[in-house]
Amino acid sequence: MVRSFKTPYTRPQLGAYFKGVMQYHYRDVMCNKSPLDIALFLHLIHAAKPATYIEIGTKFGGSALLMRDIAKMYDMDMKIVTIDRSPPEVDSRFDGIQFVQGNVMDMEGTWARNNLFDLPRPWLICEDSAHTYDACMGVLRFFQEHLYKGEYLVMEDGILAELDLGDKFDGGPSRALEEFLDNNPGVYEIDTSYCDMFGINATTNPNGYLRKL
Repeated sequence: MVRSFKTPYTRPQLGAYFKGVMQYHYRDVMCNKSPLDIALFLHLIHAAKPATYIEIGTKFGGSALLMRDIAKMYDMDMKIVTIDRSPPEVDSRFDGIQFVQGNVMDMEGTWARNNLFDLPRPWLICEDSAHTYDACMGVLRFFQEHLYKGEYLVMEDGILAELDLGDKFDGGPSRALEEFLDNNPGVYEIDTSYCDMFGINATTNPNGYLRKL
């Protein structure tokens, strides 16, 4: 059995915390990253040294902008790719970021049409799109085949169930993670050094920092 998805927060604390996350901007662009997960991404990028960061779910582009600037801070040549059904209109602040039109429900087609299989390795994948069970399960299955050993997949927003929003997303990320990991041992490992860095699952992505085995 996959370990619990429970975070260390009380329900009022978690609600207030998530409200702040949903209001968070980076360089005046909506970003929606929690402060703890920003710290975890800082650590993960420095340790894993990905050659490509691939984000599924762009929204306004704030998260991709943040990751590009983190790479610059570390003096890393990390390519930034962000995928969305409707990529946003952007300005010069977003120079160096590749915006791709694609659909989380058609991962194979999106990758093939945009030559994404040729992106430099290693990859760091951030799944932050529809958050539905079907979307998350599709991403887990796709990267079961296409990630290399040691590459990372971060499944965002597993706390939705704890926020009583699970039904809206048919169980969402936590249901997909639990079912996939239970039924497919030996594909991904939950990297608890990230999930538990500030307390057991003290993250908006409980059990969501996965390393390919």
